[in-house]
Amino acid sequence: MKKLLLANWKMELTESSTLDLVFQLKKSMKKISKVEVAIAPSFIYLKEIKNLLGRSKIQLSSQNVAPADKGKYTGEVSAAMLKELGCKYAIVGHSERRIKLNETDELVNRKINQCLEAELTPVLCVGETFEQKQQGQTDSVLVKQLQVALDKVSNLPESEIVIAYEPIWAVGTGQFLKAEELFAFQRTIKRTVSSLYTEKFYDEKVRFLYGGSINSIIAKDYWVCDYIDGILVGGASLDPMEFYNIALEAE
Repeated sequence: MKKLLLANWKMELTESSTLDLVFQLKKSMKKISKVEVAIAPSFIYLKEIKNLLGRSKIQLSSQNVAPADKGKYTGEVSAAMLKELGCKYAIVGHSERRIKLNETDELVNRKINQCLEAELTPVLCVGETFEQKQQGQTDSVLVKQLQVALDKVSNLPESEIVIAYEPIWAVGTGQFLKAEELFAFQRTIKRTVSSLYTEKFYDEKVRFLYGGSINSIIAKDYWVCDYIDGILVGGASLDPMEFYNIALEAE
């Protein structure tokens, strides 16, 4: 599997600015071959972006997915709908949704099941708060999040998943973990996932991403690590040249 560069645009862009950004990335990313590039725009622009991308190798991701396949879920968007709109990935369990919308690990588990039933690859976000980090609880937090979110998931270990480690204290703060500091946390994640399924499943079907104040200056340090399979980028992905430079560091 190629390493993955995933842009999460959150609720930052209007239609015109979204399409302008996509147009610029469609041109610049033609030069990128070593990594898979994916973008997660707002739901409402997915169809337009799919048409604009055409045969571009840039993949689409959603920022969220409903915990059910259909029914009385006002305002939700199902995995099947996202698949039909051209999405390959769906972000689940992002810290902003856990904190601001009270999403639980149990709800994340339902969303992962929905993704895999619809043949969407879930991007499971895990990470600790600053307080949990200070109290030395990072490992226990990650283990609990993974054990609940990946408990008895249908279509595993046959399907691929992505696990993005995003320390909550590093999201949008300018603080980050150096690539070498991630090894211990990647080991914790690998050990936990392997205990739920198998080590073979982790090695062959799981990609480990890091997210948290990544920019083009430090990106190369992450790309060259054999235990890091990609990067999840927030704010830096809103600048087309900066995002391109992050991808270029992998070349």
